[in-house]
Amino acid sequence: MRNSIVWVTPVATISVAVLAALAIDRHASVIPQALQAGASEALCPRGDATLRGTYMSKGGGSVVGVGTVAFIGTVYFDGKGGITNPYTVSFAGTISRVVGKATYTVKSDCTATFTTTDDTQHFDMRVSPDGRKVDYIETDAGTVISGSASRVND
Repeated sequence: MRNSIVWVTPVATISVAVLAALAIDRHASVIPQALQAGASEALCPRGDATLRGTYMSKGGGSVVGVGTVAFIGTVYFDGKGGITNPYTVSFAGTISRVVGKATYTVKSDCTATFTTTDDTQHFDMRVSPDGRKVDYIETDAGTVISGSASRVND
């Protein structure tokens, strides 16, 4: 009698694994095509209005050559592209309390950006389609800072 092994793998798992592997290969064109195939329905059709209300935020990282950063705060998204963000930050061990102001833009694919009003910091964001969760990373050279925010109040 001959033994055989049957591998049962969900198609979704294979798709994610294949797309992840292809993402490493910068020459692969499968990921943009896969995103376009599902583009018939916008994930975030409300644009900036996707983000509205009060969010709790935390994150950290480092500024190259300067030191580590950790922060917590409350972020108020106005649903129209404006942010007010009172937060506490530990920057290389020095504590500060700050109220930041910024503008943001949410695209229909739920990617977004925000920039401080003094144009000194720039971030890319990923927004959940219901607007309840935001992940962000600073895109300025010399920084390794990221965080997340979750809506607690509309």
